[in-house]
Amino acid sequence: MNKLLFIVVIFAVFNNYLSANNMEDERIKKEKTFVNEDIKKILKNILEKEYQSLLINKSILKDYYKQNDFNTYWVEEEKGLKDIALSLIEKIKNDPVLKPKVNNIFKLDEITGKINSIDKSKKEDLFTADFMLTELYDKYMFYLLQGSINWKLFEEKLSLIEKETEIKSHWDRYSLIKNPKLLLKKAIEEDTLTNVFKEVDFNYPNAEKLISAIDSLEKISQNGGYTKLPEIKSLRLGDSSDVVKVLRARLAQSQDLTKICEGSVVVQNIVTNTTAPLSTQTENSSNENLATLETQTSEETIPCENYFDEDLKTAVISFQKNHGLYADGIVGSWTQKFLNTSAEEKIEQIRLNLERMRWLPRDLGEKYLLVNIPEFRLRMVENDAIKLSMNVVVGEKKHPTPIFSDKMSYVVLNPTWNIPHSITKKEIIPKLIKDPNYLASKGIDIYESWNPDSEKMNTKDIIDAFILEDVSSMPNFRLTQSPSSENPLGRMKFMFPNKHAVYFHDTPAKSLFGNARRAYSHGCIRLAKPNELLSAIAQEDKSLNPERIDSILKNESEKALGLSKKIPVHIVYLTSWVDEEGQLQFREDIYNYDSIQKKLLY
Repeated sequence: MNKLLFIVVIFAVFNNYLSANNMEDERIKKEKTFVNEDIKKILKNILEKEYQSLLINKSILKDYYKQNDFNTYWVEEEKGLKDIALSLIEKIKNDPVLKPKVNNIFKLDEITGKINSIDKSKKEDLFTADFMLTELYDKYMFYLLQGSINWKLFEEKLSLIEKETEIKSHWDRYSLIKNPKLLLKKAIEEDTLTNVFKEVDFNYPNAEKLISAIDSLEKISQNGGYTKLPEIKSLRLGDSSDVVKVLRARLAQSQDLTKICEGSVVVQNIVTNTTAPLSTQTENSSNENLATLETQTSEETIPCENYFDEDLKTAVISFQKNHGLYADGIVGSWTQKFLNTSAEEKIEQIRLNLERMRWLPRDLGEKYLLVNIPEFRLRMVENDAIKLSMNVVVGEKKHPTPIFSDKMSYVVLNPTWNIPHSITKKEIIPKLIKDPNYLASKGIDIYESWNPDSEKMNTKDIIDAFILEDVSSMPNFRLTQSPSSENPLGRMKFMFPNKHAVYFHDTPAKSLFGNARRAYSHGCIRLAKPNELLSAIAQEDKSLNPERIDSILKNESEKALGLSKKIPVHIVYLTSWVDEEGQLQFREDIYNYDSIQKKLLY
């Protein structure tokens, strides 16, 4: 009994101890809750009555704190600023696009000055700092989500160009729909902004390397900039002059020339003299002056840095390749123009193209097709690796290829070409007027309308109507070219149905792919290696049986083949990027978009 009584007493004491602890925990919890509620009231009162917003509408700022139950985001009562607050300021300060204007846009010097002078012992100071940081965050997220360019004004510029020149330009900007308030709550819970910014910022291949290129160019700028090449007619292998030395210095700055020339070289100079004896005449004939050519050679020793040797030619070719020029190693006018582009201009160009990367889908796809218009090149990318790369022809300046993203869904073999009404009016009719047999020679038929079931018309009966009619009021006939060697679409086209009526296609005009500048089409994209693209797609698409494809192509009748899995297609306009080999690239602004958008940035 004594033992049992002892156990009961011990249990009662232990139970009283637990009860007392629970009561104490409840008391502390109540006190803490009271303190939190008290702090929330102070925060809410300052926000609604005393605080003057600096960057965003105050109602938006209030919504942030309602979303967070009127708790702070960026500060703690004892510690002051959290590390995440400092990372936000650094991120904004070093944004590669906004950096030149960051103080003007975000009042960053003013805000950081106020934040640095806060008294951590005063709740009012801490709350004010928290409000300012939330404003910074919201405005920065606006630029990441909406971009740094006045898009409405840009579209107005394109409309004005169309009105003045009839050039129809289209650029579809990808809209990212995210809730910045929910993203901020997520960031605070994770105690890092990294994942949140990764969701909304660009995800273009090698973007980080392009950002790093700005640092290198800024160093060149700080050291006096690129060496400027004086205006010359041309420079090539075997030439010798003081300008060659200047060229060497310039190409060394861009790391195209890595070999240092030392010593001297012996150069042969060839001088040609022409002498002409007096003509003599006889009674029956007259002799024309006979020219005599005399050549003399002399040798001259010059510093090797003044001589255009093979190493320098290789360096020039490297520079030309990185700027989309014809890589012949000859420094002509176009090469000189790019050589004399300043480091500051290149930095500005890089910033603009980083901004354009923010107009693209953040997820380009596991496997996708990418066409960069100023580069005149298509790539197939799969798991970040280049599976296929080829030259393309894009729209000429008066028929610019539109910029947009969509998904390829089917392929057409032996395509017929329904000739656009604009081409019929501007190109086909004038040729038909000159040659009544033009349509027959090209295998072009005329249908009474664009309805697929419309009947074919007798060409001879309407040629006179074409000739006599005012072209601007011409009936809406449909001209269709059958599959043939004359068909501009070649043997296949790759379809990603879109509002711009643009697609990829084969072409009989193969010689154009050898040109450095390949803007010749009416907007669609011609492929140098369409068969390779079809094979690459067919490797992973069971609906494209190679034997069936061969059979259809030999049959020469049009056939559409659907893809079992759609492939994302991105048509972009980048005049600066870092390629898959890590090389910094620049290109000509073929549609004049750079010059328009630079004025509308920030």
